[in-house]
Amino acid sequence: MKKIALIVVLTLALTPVFSQSAAFIGEIIAKENATYMDFSYLIASELGMECTPFEAYTWCETFGSFPLSDRAHTPITVKSISHFLMLNYGLEGGLLWSATQSPRYAWRELKAQRFWPAATDPGNTLSGRDMVRAVSNFFNTYPNAKLRDPSAKEADHRYRALLLSEKGETK
Repeated sequence: MKKIALIVVLTLALTPVFSQSAAFIGEIIAKENATYMDFSYLIASELGMECTPFEAYTWCETFGSFPLSDRAHTPITVKSISHFLMLNYGLEGGLLWSATQSPRYAWRELKAQRFWPAATDPGNTLSGRDMVRAVSNFFNTYPNAKLRDPSAKEADHRYRALLLSEKGETK
């Protein structure tokens, strides 16, 4: 009887954690323009991290792949997603990608591999639904891709004020 009661209590305690994740992903899907924070949350969720969207964003910021001028609530573009995926998952590319590792050539590589549809513009922002599909498609297309370790344990000190001001805006 004690074991059954313990199982029921543990199940009830864990349910809110999973429903919070599903609720936030539902919010992302409903958005007209997905943001860097939304993208970061999907990446962190895929790794099994239990964190808030802002914590996911600050963790993804440690990779140094997001432009300094774009903040957590800025709509994310196709080329920014491509750059993060190509650079941090160690995907091989052509000569121009290898030489520059720029967001534009990351987009071109993924487009050439038919990850992005032919008519996709690198400056397009994605809806939440499209971004969730793209991230899901990435992990289905590249099942062996492994996320590299971040270049720093925490975000660069130049970003500290920006990150703290962003956190203050989300309260």
